[in-house]
Amino acid sequence: MHSNIELARVERDSIKTLRRLNESEVQEIRDCNKEIFDFNRHFKLVEYVLYNFAYFKACIENNLQSFATETDTIGRYDLDSFGHEVNITLLNLMMSARTFLDHMETSVNREHGKASSEFKLFKSLTAKEFDDKFSYKFMYKLRNYVQHCGMPPLSYSKTKTLDNEAPFATLELQFNRNALLSGYDEWGAIVKPELEAQQEQFDAFFIVDEFITSILRIYICFTDSTSFHKTKKARERIAEIISQPESYFDDDYCLFSASESEDGKFNFSMSWIPASLFRKIEHYLKLRSEI
Repeated sequence: MHSNIELARVERDSIKTLRRLNESEVQEIRDCNKEIFDFNRHFKLVEYVLYNFAYFKACIENNLQSFATETDTIGRYDLDSFGHEVNITLLNLMMSARTFLDHMETSVNREHGKASSEFKLFKSLTAKEFDDKFSYKFMYKLRNYVQHCGMPPLSYSKTKTLDNEAPFATLELQFNRNALLSGYDEWGAIVKPELEAQQEQFDAFFIVDEFITSILRIYICFTDSTSFHKTKKARERIAEIISQPESYFDDDYCLFSASESEDGKFNFSMSWIPASLFRKIEHYLKLRSEI
């Protein structure tokens, strides 16, 4: 029975019941909650990719900052430390991207089936990135290279100004085309000619940045076309029910029920309304505006 369930707000350590809910209202809230939770479950893997991308960039930026401000005129040879850290962060980024793509394909297949329009849409989106962007197809194959051959051949060079008031440094991070081709025979008939057409040293920053944009474009185009309208409606309805704006991000509201057992004990249950996950939706909208 749902007749004992109320909408409640938690204020410090006290529960303030707001109003009794009927069965249809309770079910509507639970359906909205599920929609928000489902959105968040998939978005977490996007955040996993973005986290590793941010860590990759931070690794480079922190090293550059140290290089710019150090007093040595020549600078130290730090290939072991810097090169090792860059390779690790790049590997983590590739693994998170592959995990995301594998999860998304499996999830769409499980929910809709391979014959569905949703699955065909996902495959068409990934195929378009593979066809249009060298960075996407190269990074997709580079993960296989790492499995068979070890860390990818990267080189870097640094320059800096010797201005004490405004120290400034730049860094070039590059893939080595010839080493990639000679070290691995499975680039494939599509990727290999495009790899051969690259300069002997080609920009790793550009490749990685464009690859992440492709990952986001696949996710956002698919989500916009299939489910995001339901997520937006769920947020709108939850905000309306708790009488808060859609920019409200605190988990203060819940479904609350209480009862007294035969032995006189007081029992209660709480099911939280996940308003804090509205931040994830805002993050999604921000990403959508940037791709």
